[in-house]
Amino acid sequence: MRIDDLDTPCLLLDLDRVNKNIATMMGILEGTGVSLRPHFKTPKCPAVAELQLKAGAIGITVAKLGEAEVLADAGLGPILMANQVVGTTKIDRLMALLARGVDITTAVESDFNVDELVAGARRSGQRPAAVIEVDAGLRRCGSPTPAESVRLARRLVDEGIDYRGIMGYEGHMYGQPEDAARAELIHTALATVNDHVEALAEAGLAPKIVSTSGTASVLIASKTAGVTELQAGTYVFNDSHNEEFIPGVFENALTLLMTVISVKDRYAVGDAGAKSLTNEFGPPMSVDGTVKVARLSEEHCTLTGEGIAKLKPGQRIEVVPSHGDTTLNQHDVYYVRRGEEVIDTWPILAARKFR
Repeated sequence: MRIDDLDTPCLLLDLDRVNKNIATMMGILEGTGVSLRPHFKTPKCPAVAELQLKAGAIGITVAKLGEAEVLADAGLGPILMANQVVGTTKIDRLMALLARGVDITTAVESDFNVDELVAGARRSGQRPAAVIEVDAGLRRCGSPTPAESVRLARRLVDEGIDYRGIMGYEGHMYGQPEDAARAELIHTALATVNDHVEALAEAGLAPKIVSTSGTASVLIASKTAGVTELQAGTYVFNDSHNEEFIPGVFENALTLLMTVISVKDRYAVGDAGAKSLTNEFGPPMSVDGTVKVARLSEEHCTLTGEGIAKLKPGQRIEVVPSHGDTTLNQHDVYYVRRGEEVIDTWPILAARKFR
């Protein structure tokens, strides 16, 4: 099958670029002593996670139990759930994964989380594992002080939970467009994480896992003392938003193919709308950069830019999502390509696994 044979809108995944991105990331980490536990929230596809593991990743990071269950069904792991598991229903799903023999570690930030894990362990007879999430400046979840992290670690140990370490995420770096200021912010966030590491070590609770960082901070985090692993995910596909922060390192492997359905004097209209494409971090652009997705309605998009002068109804164009994660989450399959040939289809089994 060729790309011209596909119905639109649909997602195209360039396998050669995916493999190149995986190799580039492993090359960045080579010799640093820092491991990679890539985030599944980007590919949401076991076939991609398997490529990452075969290339040397030590496990997979997830945000939701639904993602962990997809990985468990595929026999992939170990799994780090970089999120708190809250509520009896979800705690029991976590225990059910442990009962299947899945190596999964979850995050805690408070006594509430510890209490729920303890109660779930008593109900199930399982022994859960946990890392303590620390607030590295994102102001989302996380232990606020090193002293609090020490106290929580002691509670985990005393309650029979498998205490494995800490994690922190410097996601607020994406709000800083200036390179030097962003680098300083990343260094400050990682220093905050290290404050917790030092306090835990002094208390005899040295963390085995110190997990941090998205794709845009790997060049700094991979050279930061104390960090043991990175949770970067976007690198495997890249997108236009990530390219703004770490340009020229990774290639855009994911595109959305659409059909032009109307051409006017100053704009054109495509058949991809908000139900198949997002503009979360700005307007998606055509691969050649000459056409901009200026507006999304439900099933249409308005196209502008110098490239519309060459468009005709029925023509196909590829656009690079500004944020791949939220775009691919609306689809069920990748059409895997080499050049203009479709060589496989990979189901996006964790799409919309938001529970």
